[in-house]
This record gives sequence, C-alpha cells and structure tokens, in this order.
Amino acid sequence: MASSCLNLFVFSFLSVLLITKSQISDSVNGVVFPVTRDLSTGQYIAEIRLGDASEPVKLVVDLAGPLLWFDCSSGHISSSRSLVSGSSSGCLKAKIGNDRASSRGDQNTDCDLLVRNGAVGVTARGELATDVLSFGSVSSQGTVVDLLFACTPPWLLRGLASGAQGLMGLGKAQISLPSQLAAETNERRRLTVYLSPSNGVVSTSSVEDVFGTVTSRSLVYTPLSTSSSGDYSINVKSIRVNGKKLSVEGPLSAELSTLVPYTTLESSIFAVFAEAYTKAASNAKPVAPVAPFGLCFTSTSSGEVEFPAVDLALQSEMVRWRIQGKNLLVDVGGGVQCLGIVNGGSNRVSPIIMGGLQLEGFVLDFDLGNSMLGFGQRTRSTSDSFRPEAL
Repeated sequence: MASSCLNLFVFSFLSVLLITKSQISDSVNGVVFPVTRDLSTGQYIAEIRLGDASEPVKLVVDLAGPLLWFDCSSGHISSSRSLVSGSSSGCLKAKIGNDRASSRGDQNTDCDLLVRNGAVGVTARGELATDVLSFGSVSSQGTVVDLLFACTPPWLLRGLASGAQGLMGLGKAQISLPSQLAAETNERRRLTVYLSPSNGVVSTSSVEDVFGTVTSRSLVYTPLSTSSSGDYSINVKSIRVNGKKLSVEGPLSAELSTLVPYTTLESSIFAVFAEAYTKAASNAKPVAPVAPFGLCFTSTSSGEVEFPAVDLALQSEMVRWRIQGKNLLVDVGGGVQCLGIVNGGSNRVSPIIMGGLQLEGFVLDFDLGNSMLGFGQRTRSTSDSFRPEAL
C-alpha cells in the first residue's frame, strides 16, 4: 500500500473514559461515541452519559488531552458520583509522568490535580472523581463503572463551544481512555477516529470492527510519536504544491489537533508556502485576505477554478497526505475562497499543526501500542459492520 502515492482529501474533529475488564462483556469490542462539529468554533462535540443524571454531558474533543474533565456544577447532578482519595490507584496513575496531581499532604483527602483547557491554554485546579458510564459499543449498549474525570470550576469553560461542559481527552496519559482500556483488557492501545460535521465517531474498537475489512485494509501507516505534553505528531519529510517541492528543510514535526480548526505553518515556512501557492494558482486572482486566513482568491474567469493540491510527504516521498478540495478551501462568501492553511507564527516546537479541516472525512487508526498512525478514505462495503450515520 505504501508503494503508491496516497491521495487524501481531508476536512475539519471525540471522547474519553475508563473501564475495568470485569465489566466488559465478550461481545463488546470497545466503546463508540458519536461526534459532531460545532459550526461557530469548528470544535468537535461528543456526548457521554454519567451516573443517574437525566441529561448527557457535552464535551469538546481534545485529541491530546490527558483526561476527561467538566464543570460538575453545570446542572449535571448524579447521586453515584464520588470524589477520589489521594491514596487511590486512580490518583496514583494521575501522578505518573507529571506533577499535576496532589493530595494536599494527606492521603485521606481528595485527589487534586491541575487541569488544562487546551483550547485557550489556561489551567485550573480540579478534583478527581468517578462515576458510572453508559456507553454504546460496536455490538451493544452497556454500562461501565470507574470512569475517572476531573470536576473543574465553571470559568475553565472559556473558549469552548456553546453548551459544552468540558473537554474529553484522548491522549496517551495513564488515565486516558486508550491507556486504561488496554491495561484492563491486555489488548493494544488504539483509537479509531472519523471526523465529520454531523456523523463522526471515536471508538476504542479497531477500524475493522467499526468500518469493515475493506476500509481497514486500505489504510496506509506512518510512524506516530507523542511529545512530552501529550500531543500526537507525525514527521513530514517535504511539502509539495502542485507537485513541486518547497525549499523547506525537513523533516518537520506535524502535530495532529482537534482543537485547531485549520492547519498552521510556522511563519518562515508559511512565507515560502504562500509564495509558491500564489504562483501555482495561476487561474485564480489573489484578493485581500479575510481573517484568520492569509491566502484568499477569486476566479479570473466565469468557469470554476481548479486550485492546486498540497502534498505532505511522510516517511518517504511515496507516502503522501494530499490536501485538496473541501479539505483545503474555505468559502467565505462573495465568490472568495481562502486556503485553510494559515500562518501559525514562530512555533518551533510544532512547525506544522494539522487542524480539523485537514483531518475531517477520513478514517484514522491510532495504533498506540505500536506507535503507528493509519490513515485513508472510508470505503463503503456490504461487509461494513458499523456506520456512523446509524448512531
């Protein structure tokens, strides 16, 4: 599969929890949550049911988040919710690899931890808690206890989509969904992600279980790494516009994010990219950019403009992530279309951040046990065992 160029057309993006092996039936391959996109912010919203509360909790999906957190005072009342002590295994797991958790010096007190809102980069102190989780799986509905999450103050919701009550983290931390599920089931840590405006999905089941064998076998894989802050990233060997390689020295680290709506390039890379793209888009007329975009065009003729594709070459020049069409362009009205690739400023840590626009509409297999990312178009087949539209 990796021997031929992969043309990917990508666009804008999920959920976290904890379960124990004794409460997973043999027919349950993993948990599945439907995901939708908030139109005003471009953030992705998942809903989960906790305890005996009558309403679900709406959470913004954070691919790199270390845990699930929400404002427990925002009308979500559950009699089965309880705080976690500083001497519990959950609190100990929260401490591994960082100093965010504490028990205020007394192991009989509650477990405190610093919780970060990755959408705006602010933190607050929260309390680790647990409750019963109701979930949907590939094959059935079920209930699971021991969902660990943090209760946080209301002001930490700043910058989140309207109606959202917190964040759902899907990172690689000890108390994240893939880590805990793998530890309890002795299976590989993995996430299946499919982002869509209205019928997205995130699951701890395999791609084959969720989308079928045909889609699973069509994926191309590239090495996946995780930064100290928990961000998932891939290496980009080179960038091409309309097939021509940019004079940018690689490899470049490309972070994958569900909190950033558009792909960002470090300022010096963006300058090279903008010049090359403007030159390649010869049948389009550059116009004044519309914020937050830096490159906007109109047609120079009455016909439809064919905008050049952008290719990210990964571990080799033969394995490419192609960005074009809906995954590249944003219609801002008045006959103007802007590129969904923007200037990210002087970010040397992550020179490329791939946002929701470039991730949406494609199946992503985060094989965390083997540190590989599978990506490819969803292939419909009569053998498909699950369809997000049916959620």
